[in-house]
Amino acid sequence: MRLAIVIGALALVFGAAFAMQKQDSLSAEQKKLTSLAKAYTQAKSNYAKNPKDSTAKKKLVACATSYADAVLVSPALKPTEKYPKALSLYREILRLDPKNKNAASNRDLIEGIYKSMGRPIPKG
Repeated sequence: MRLAIVIGALALVFGAAFAMQKQDSLSAEQKKLTSLAKAYTQAKSNYAKNPKDSTAKKKLVACATSYADAVLVSPALKPTEKYPKALSLYREILRLDPKNKNAASNRDLIEGIYKSMGRPIPKG
């Protein structure tokens, strides 16, 4: 009986520790996404001010790619949030850089996921 109580208490302690660790991990992930979103927004603003600047365009593509890749695999976002957002970002990247293989591949991956589930592919 005493052993069962000890085992139960240990399970609660380890369960709570795991939950706290998972929450910390999600918090760190959310901070990462926020930072990437900020960099993307800044790069987009800079490019909008001077769309003929190839450096600004490259920076926007790089920031959008980092942000889209993070959104696509983020455990902090629900699939209903991350797939449409990542798809939109990959499409934006392809408008800026039509030969971007990473963006084309991930766009196709996301669209394939929607098709395999029999769901409409988000527009935009």
